[in-house]
Formats: sequence, structure tokens, C-alpha cells
Amino acid sequence: MSDEEDYFLPLEDQRVFGAGIRRKRVPFVRSSEHELNTTNATTAAPNTGRPGLSIADKYLSIVMPKSSQSKTANSATEQKPAICEVCNLPLYPSSTTTTTTTIDNNYESTDTHKPHESSLAHQLCLTHSHPPSHLDRTRHGLRYLSSYGWDPDSRVGLGAPGREGIREPIKGRLKADTVGLGADGDSDDDESRRKVGIKRREREKKAEKNRPARVEKLNAKEIRKGDLEARRRGEKLKEMFYQREDVQKYLG
Repeated sequence: MSDEEDYFLPLEDQRVFGAGIRRKRVPFVRSSEHELNTTNATTAAPNTGRPGLSIADKYLSIVMPKSSQSKTANSATEQKPAICEVCNLPLYPSSTTTTTTTIDNNYESTDTHKPHESSLAHQLCLTHSHPPSHLDRTRHGLRYLSSYGWDPDSRVGLGAPGREGIREPIKGRLKADTVGLGADGDSDDDESRRKVGIKRREREKKAEKNRPARVEKLNAKEIRKGDLEARRRGEKLKEMFYQREDVQKYLG
């Protein structure tokens, strides 16, 4: 009993749920008339060409006379809704808003027919006017782009030529020297190069003058020596200011 209770099947040997269960195959049924017909071909109803109206025609032939039946059939075939030129959708007879309210057993229902022009499909097909751009018209960048034919109110950005203006609004210029901005060094003649060299040397001299003095670090020996010299100078100054001449004459 203990061996049966302690029996354990490893995880890699366990089968998935539903393994070994055989399922019956579902046969395929073709959607053809000869397999679904429950009546004989001789007693089958004649095909009128309108499968949706066959039951209605059968009912009308029993209830109404043939003259009224022909009139209703002709009216059903002749009445076609008009097509809207904007959204290409059929127009219904109700072109104005009508509201009908019915009360039955303390239940109120309201049917509202809105005009076709107020429908969402018709409104989406209309051409809408957009507000002007919020960009400041006094900006230099906007003036620069407008001079190249870009319209801020056209609701298109920059990029492809022929549709969104020029591809590169600011044209780049190759700078092959190391002169900083504002320096007059774009020309290639010797005179301009000489002037640039003089200005550069003057700037270097001015920077040398404005540079703070270099602080030298002293070692311990130099610090002690400077301390002794400062102490001697202090004692000498004390003797010069505080000694008396009569005492010095008396002492000889």
C-alpha cells in the first residue's frame, strides 16, 4: 500500500489534458439547392428572380386581388431613393425633423427622424474651413519660409518639394577654417589673414594680462624660513618705534 500511495509520475512523462481522446470528424455540407430541397422538382415553386419577395408575393396573392398586387409590385420596383451628390448615400423621404410620441401602458416612446444633411456621413464629406495658423507673423523665420512659398495656413509642413515647400529651409555653408564666429576671416587674401593674426595676438596678450597671478606652493622648510624672517622684521619695527633716545645715550 505504501508503494502505491507514494507512486509519482515524472513531469516529462505526464501526458497533456485530452491526449488519446478520439474526436469524430464533422462532415462538410455543401450549400447547394439539390441537396437541401425537400420537395420534388415538379412541385417546386417557380423561381421569380426575387428570392426576398417570394413569400410576400405568395401572401399578397392570397389576400389581395391581382390588380392591387400588380400595382404594389410596380410601385415597389419603381420607387428608388435619390442619391446624395456629396456623400453618395440614398436620400430618404423625411427631409425635415419630425418627432412622434406614443404612450402605451405608462410607456412613452419617441421616434425622431433627422434630416440627411445633419448625419455624420454627410458632415464628414463636406469641406470644412480651418482656423488660421497660430504662428506669429512678425517672426523672421516665418518671413524667410514664406519668401520661399510656404503658407502657414495651408496645414502642411516642410519636406517634399512641390507640395510642402523647400526641403531645407536654411541652406548650409561649408566652413573650412577654425576662425570663431564674428571674426573677419572668410576671405582668402593675405591682407585679411594678416589682420586676423594681429587681432588674435592682441587677444592673447590681453588675456595674459587679465589672468590672475600663479600661486606657488611652499614646503615646510620654506614656510619656517619665511616665519622667522617675518618675526625679525616685526621685532625691528618695534625697536624703531618704541625705543627712547635718552636711554640709548645713557646705555652708550
